[in-house]
Amino acid sequence: MVRPSELPAGLQSVPFSRATGLANGVSPRRLSAGDLTAPFRGIRQSHPVSEGIAWKFRAYRERMRPDAAFSHGTAAQLLGLPLPLYLHSPSLDVSIPQGHHPPNGAGVVGHEVANRLWAHRDLVHRDFAHDALFVLPIVSAALMWSQLASALDLDDLVALGDALVTGPEALATVDELRLMAVSWAGNRGSKKLRQAAEEVRRGPLSRPESLIRLQVLRAGIPEPRLNLTVRDQTGEHLAMTDLCWPKYRTLVEYEGDYHRSSRAKFRSDITRMEMFTDGGWSGLRAHADDVFGDPNPFVARLWRRLEQRGWHPDTAQPLWVPPARR
Repeated sequence: MVRPSELPAGLQSVPFSRATGLANGVSPRRLSAGDLTAPFRGIRQSHPVSEGIAWKFRAYRERMRPDAAFSHGTAAQLLGLPLPLYLHSPSLDVSIPQGHHPPNGAGVVGHEVANRLWAHRDLVHRDFAHDALFVLPIVSAALMWSQLASALDLDDLVALGDALVTGPEALATVDELRLMAVSWAGNRGSKKLRQAAEEVRRGPLSRPESLIRLQVLRAGIPEPRLNLTVRDQTGEHLAMTDLCWPKYRTLVEYEGDYHRSSRAKFRSDITRMEMFTDGGWSGLRAHADDVFGDPNPFVARLWRRLEQRGWHPDTAQPLWVPPARR
């Protein structure tokens, strides 16, 4: 068996187009050798194929138009944003400004965007495992959020907006999302987008925290404060909590599966809740079943706890709320 000849140094560890290979002296026969994979039509890559979705996007970038950008769920994945399982798709979403033919092909969904809405940026991706640095074009955060309006449930659209506007390195502002929601008029999901824009809040650090906030609001419970550092009766800081109602000294902590990742974390969560109790706060712990299973028993518990702390609801019991989709 004849061993394939070595590729030029610049093509050995990165995806490259067939045209680039030929321009670098690689023969057509060598480009068809079995040690190369073809992640997309006209693209070649050496074995072993680097793991991670970013490398898949890096491979497709070799055949993208210079004015195209990754969009929709693909852009959200690249940004590490919280997406529900029902939205996940193996296909890449790629958008271009109006007036050009959207890309197509196996594993790719092309989209055309009105020029008045078009905005994109370069995302620098650092792969520490392979000591690689490369740039991927993505649409703006506000445009990506709008593009997902027709695919996401309302509460997930709000949760995604929460993630975009929260944190010291927020990807958008609430005002930017609201402006985009107005500009999106006439496109699919525009009505839902306008409603979501009004419900986006800075603060939630996870998708379940956003969903809990929305579920309790839909049930008729007052809007909570988000990620507020609470104090004890003497005014001393205790800790930051996920959701709280300071007037009624009631709080909710969401316990994701990562809270069971170590004994130390599990123990610290117990101590943390005891600290809140000692500080005069009534705390409830929520988990995934309270969000994605049946949220109504948890909502009823929170309703009763707030009543015990002085809240006077307008109705005798909470409204029924549906579970979030995973």
